[in-house]
Amino acid sequence: MDQQRRENLDTNAEGDYDEENAVCYLQILLADEIPEMGRLKMMADMDEWGYTFRLGSAKNWFVEDAEDALEWLITFNLLDSSNQPNYQLRQ
Repeated sequence: MDQQRRENLDTNAEGDYDEENAVCYLQILLADEIPEMGRLKMMADMDEWGYTFRLGSAKNWFVEDAEDALEWLITFNLLDSSNQPNYQLRQ
């Protein structure tokens, strides 16, 4: 997300399909950084919020079908060499 888009952001980031999937994947990874949350609770919450995934649940999608989201995050250098968030803004 460029600075102009970031400054004008309200509630809709207006990303494309691949970016939206990457955001969901990153959200799941980041949930592990919150002691009260964790990825399993995040995935359950995503299901409860009504997120829809190709395999019927956030967990199934994350484990079995999210290679494209992971690749997007790697392409934009948002993950480190261990596929963990590096806390950098997308350039």
